[in-house]
This record gives sequence, structure tokens and C-alpha cells, in this order.
Amino acid sequence: MQVASYRNQRTSPQQMIDNQQSKRDSFDPVQSALEGVKIGLGIGLAAGIITAVNGEDGIAMQDQVIVGLKNFAVIGGLTASLLGYNNFSGNRVYVMDMTEARNRLTVDYVASLKISQDVGFAAYLEPSKATTFKNGRYEGCNGIVGCVDCQLRNSKSNVPIENGVVTKEYPGLPAHVHVKNMDVDDSVRRKGIANQLMVAIEEWVCTTDAELLTLEVRDDNVGALALYEGFGFVKDATTKRKTRGGCSFMVKKL
Repeated sequence: MQVASYRNQRTSPQQMIDNQQSKRDSFDPVQSALEGVKIGLGIGLAAGIITAVNGEDGIAMQDQVIVGLKNFAVIGGLTASLLGYNNFSGNRVYVMDMTEARNRLTVDYVASLKISQDVGFAAYLEPSKATTFKNGRYEGCNGIVGCVDCQLRNSKSNVPIENGVVTKEYPGLPAHVHVKNMDVDDSVRRKGIANQLMVAIEEWVCTTDAELLTLEVRDDNVGALALYEGFGFVKDATTKRKTRGGCSFMVKKL
């Protein structure tokens, strides 16, 4: 959950809930209810006008207007009442519970890590600085300042992970580890953190049957290109694997 919180702009589930609650509490219930009523009446007015203008052929204009007014009264009145009550009750801003917040972060940011399809590495601040460094910038993620995921592919040791999920096969490549989602927070870049993460990956790779390290990198990301080239990666000229526009596929033989 700490990695998910880091990727969620360094915001933990509890901080998400607190932010939502604070936003809900910031609205004046009466003013919020009036705004809901206005929106509801506006919807009703639009429905009434559409009904009056687009009436069936053969119906007198006066009758069409009456139908439009009725639709305005019914749709506008009902919608205004519902929105007004909803806003007055403090439900204008939805506030998740802890279970929902944790599940949201898991699904959005660490689903593959959760089922062990990917292996993740994270760089932490010293415990004494985790909640105070950069004015508490990393408090929500317990001091994580960078992280990276990788996935063992085309390996003989790959087995169904969870609910029958199997790692996808990648033709034309031997067993390899694909590096992805490398990220170091802006405020601590150029301090060797990405290097440390790459070293951790290479140490783990030695415990697998992987013959290659692979990754995809944007061609305009000069810093990342320099990092990976420094670790022995070269732009792929053999497998010709397809990549996203503006990106290169890089490999390193082990």
C-alpha cells in the first residue's frame, strides 16, 4: 500500500478520505442545497422546452406548451428536490471508507504486484526523515521516494498466479525480466536513487533463469537513456519489437 500511496501523488488511503471529508465539510449546506435546486430546475426547464418545441405533428402549439410546462414541473421539481436534499445532507462530495480507498489504490496502481505477477522495488528515506523531509512531502507513503516494477517473462518457472492468471508469452525473446514503471520523485532526482533501484533489480534477476533485461524508454528522456546505457542497455536491433510512438526498446544481455 505504501507503493500505491507513492504513485497516488504520495497520498495514503487515510489522507484521501481526510481530503474528501474536508472538501465535504467546506460546503455550506444551505447554499449547497440551493445550488442543487437551481441545477434541478435547469434540467426541468430544458426538458420542458424540448418537449414544447419538438411536439408531435397534429398537436396544437398551446397543447405542446402545456405538456412542456408539465414536464418542467415534474422533472424539474423532482430533480431539484433530490439534488437539494442530497447536497443539504452533505453528500455533494462522496467520501470513501477505508476498505474502498485501499481497494481503489490497489486496483489503480499495484494490481500486478498484489497478485505477484510483478516484483517491485522501492527506495525509502531514513526512518527518522520519513515524515519530516521536505515538509512532510513523503509522510503519506512512509518515506518512499522512488520505485520500480519488473516482470519475469518467458520463464520456465512461470506458473498460474492467481485465479488462473498466467504471465503473457513474448515470442522471439528468451526468458527475460522486463523493467517498467521506474519513477523517482522530482524533488530527489539526480541523487543516485534510480541507480540503486537498478542495482536491486540486477541482484534479484540473478536468482531467476532470465537471459536478458528489457525495458521501454522514451527517446526524449535523456536522463533515463543515460542511466540505462550506463547499466549496459542498448537499443534493440535484433528482435525489432514494436514500441509506443517516440519510444525505444532496450535490452541487456546477462
